[in-house]
Amino acid sequence: MAVPLSFQISEFDCGPVSLLNALSKLFDRKLIQPCMIKAIYSYTLDNCDAYRHPGQKGTSAAALRFIGEWFNNYGAQCHFPIHCVSLAPEDIRFEPGSPLNIAIEQGAVAVVRCILDVGHYVLITGIEEDHALLWDPYYLKKKIRRKGVEIVKDRPSECNRRVSFARMNGEGRAPYNFGPVELRECLLIWNTDGMVQGEPPLVLEAPIDDHHI
Repeated sequence: MAVPLSFQISEFDCGPVSLLNALSKLFDRKLIQPCMIKAIYSYTLDNCDAYRHPGQKGTSAAALRFIGEWFNNYGAQCHFPIHCVSLAPEDIRFEPGSPLNIAIEQGAVAVVRCILDVGHYVLITGIEEDHALLWDPYYLKKKIRRKGVEIVKDRPSECNRRVSFARMNGEGRAPYNFGPVELRECLLIWNTDGMVQGEPPLVLEAPIDDHHI
């Protein structure tokens, strides 16, 4: 059963909520195992502030990649139909034939870092023409009036934003830009039982930076 996607309940938990939303989007809730939920909350919210308070800087890129590896190992050991790939920063862009486009067209979802005042994780769930469908877990009452950003209110199990490729590919700090290339982060996640075609694309996985975990 598809369930509505969730919003974060603090200023810091966009990472774990976007990962949980990825599972909700890909799998029937009867299939999602408690150990997967426990792993998400065990390994995210790892970034400390200047006073070493955990979670005050949200979830690191290393933690996001580690969760992808955890899901891959769990899938292999327990025959769960999940596959994850961390994209290299230079591959995180929307254009025909890019690893990101190919993956989303295959039926993957993508947990990505973008800009919303600060670094912020959202879930990309699909593509429509030259726009990305995404679920932003940060609930806002006010309307966002930005070129290339459309509010979606009637697709609670799929998206609440429709954002142009041009805006997402931006290297600046405007809302929903991917931002500077060297800071880009993306975890692709597939349900391998429901892929549109073939095997997941062969893309370069970014190395895990262990000292951030």
